[in-house]
Amino acid sequence: MGSLVRNIETTPATVRRNSNVVSRVVAGEAVVVPIRRGVADMDYIYTFNETGTLLWGMVEDNRRVVEMIERLQTEYGLPEEQAIADVEAFITELIEAGLLEQVAGS
Repeated sequence: MGSLVRNIETTPATVRRNSNVVSRVVAGEAVVVPIRRGVADMDYIYTFNETGTLLWGMVEDNRRVVEMIERLQTEYGLPEEQAIADVEAFITELIEAGLLEQVAGS
């Protein structure tokens, strides 16, 4: 697929939640369940820690990838390179799991 984040200043990349998943925040953690054949696939329930929940919320708010990177930097004091690596890993893993999809043209 290639790198989603090439440069924090120039990347327009955005992702969105796959329409075949449902999610809720329970006790401060996002819980995401894929829907397969019209039914929740309880064999594949995803839960996110605090950082993952923050990023998932930003996806649901249609935030750009660069905004996610900047938020990790300000929220957790991460250096730019670490924030880029963390966001990229999160997005890549969730795209591979079918929970997210890259928005066309971004």
